[in-house]
Amino acid sequence: MSEMAVLVIRVGARQTEDYEQLFAQSELPRWRDYQERGLFKSARIFRSAFGTHEKDGIANYVIVVETDGGGHHVHDSDPEFKEFNRQADAFQPEEPFVFGGEPIFSVG
Repeated sequence: MSEMAVLVIRVGARQTEDYEQLFAQSELPRWRDYQERGLFKSARIFRSAFGTHEKDGIANYVIVVETDGGGHHVHDSDPEFKEFNRQADAFQPEEPFVFGGEPIFSVG
């Protein structure tokens, strides 16, 4: 059974390059590993260009991950992810928005 997780990470606008560099070095290799192992069906991140929660001085990064079963929980309990998350918290002046659940409808 699939599970979707959607997160909006709120990063200080002056720290976007540092956040993206940390993500590319620390989290992206883990995503690739998890996909190769069948734990992630897909994982994407994008920097929001528009939306209802835009705010001066804040860049929103939207993360969408589809897992097959327990991949989400394996990821969140990974010690290397916990270290990445600790470092990424330094770039976040506001708490993220986090949503998750089973897909109801899907195309593509």
